[in-house]
Amino acid sequence: MNDFYVGYLPKAPTVLARFVRKVILVLGLLAVTAALVLVLGQMPFASSAFEYGKLRSFEGVVETKPFPVLLVARPGEIGQQDKYSRYLLVAPGKHGADDLVAIFDGKQVRLQGQLIYREGGTMVEITPGSIAVIDTAPTVQPMTRDLGAVTVTGEIVDSKCYLGVMNPGEGKVHRDCAARCLSGGIPPIFATTDGHEQLLLVGLDGRAIGRDALREFIAEPIQIQGELLETGSTQLLKVDPRALRHIPGGLQ
Repeated sequence: MNDFYVGYLPKAPTVLARFVRKVILVLGLLAVTAALVLVLGQMPFASSAFEYGKLRSFEGVVETKPFPVLLVARPGEIGQQDKYSRYLLVAPGKHGADDLVAIFDGKQVRLQGQLIYREGGTMVEITPGSIAVIDTAPTVQPMTRDLGAVTVTGEIVDSKCYLGVMNPGEGKVHRDCAARCLSGGIPPIFATTDGHEQLLLVGLDGRAIGRDALREFIAEPIQIQGELLETGSTQLLKVDPRALRHIPGGLQ
C-alpha cells in the first residue's frame, strides 16, 4: 500500500517517484535521439549567398545577349578566355535586367549592386539608376567553344533564387516562385542532378528562350538533350523547348 499515490498528496512514494523519473529520462533521451536523426537526415543547404543590403561597386563591359552580363576584367590575365569574369545581371525583385542595361550594350560602365553567388556562379542585382558610362569600352570578342551534343539530367530553375537569394532555390517547394521569376525575365538555369553544373538555357538560335516557354517543366526532374557551349567560365545549353518531354514516373 506504500506505493499507492493520490494526486493531492505533497509527495509520491519513493519507489513510484524513482520509476517516474526514469521514464521521463528515457523519453527525453528518445526525443533528443529522434530530433538528431531527423536533422542529420535532411539534405544540407547549398553553399550560396545573397549579400542583401551590402552594396558593392562594379566596373566592366555590359553584354546584353543572350542574357545581361557584366564582363569584369581580371588583372594579370592574358588569355582571352580568362581575361574576364562574367557576372549575370538582374533587377530587384523577380525581374531580369534587360530594360536596365539595354542602352549600355558594349559600353564600359560602373554600377552598384548586391552580389549573389553559388559554387562558381555569380550574379549582381543592380541598384536602379546606378549605372554610368565611364569610358570607351575595349573591344571584347569572347571566345565560344562548342562542346558538342550532351544529354543531362536535372531540373530547370531560375538563376536568381538558385544562385543564392533563396535556399533551397530548387525543387517542388520552390516551383511557384521559380515560375514567377522566369516569367519576369530571370535567366533560366538547368541544374544537373549532382548540382555541379549550372547550364544557362538558350534557344537553338542562341538567343533567350521565351519567358513562359519552360513553365510546364520547372522544378520537374527531366532529362534534356542539347548542344553545350562554353564562353569563359559560363556554359550555355542550346535546347528546343518544344522537344522537352516529361518522363513518366520521373527519373529512375
